[in-house]
Amino acid sequence: MISRRELLRLSSIALATVGFSSLGQLAAKAAKTYTVGKASSVPVKGGKTFSVGGQSILITQPSKGKYRAFVAQCTHAGARLDGARNLRNNVITCPNHGAKFSADTGAATSGPASSALGKVKVSVSAGNLKVTF
Repeated sequence: MISRRELLRLSSIALATVGFSSLGQLAAKAAKTYTVGKASSVPVKGGKTFSVGGQSILITQPSKGKYRAFVAQCTHAGARLDGARNLRNNVITCPNHGAKFSADTGAATSGPASSALGKVKVSVSAGNLKVTF
């Protein structure tokens, strides 16, 4: 016969195992890598917006060969940020209220937005841009 203490211990192990496997599945789903386009399509000191996994991602190239990626949404009021229209000289400007963000760090530099743009991991492989989120 199993004691209550042993039953609790075995139940805890079973629940922890189920919980950890669920977390692993969530992590695998959450961390996907997408190839979005050619690195050459993003101009130096400019940017381009891509639709990736149902989300708009703004990829910038603040200096030659250095790429950054952000969620293409202003942190002030949620306006969509477009690399071709809203990015000049390494400054991303929100079209709605004029908030400005660094194309290198995503930090809010002026205007009504006080928080940085959401960062997305970006890399270059064989001339292609890849984002992971």
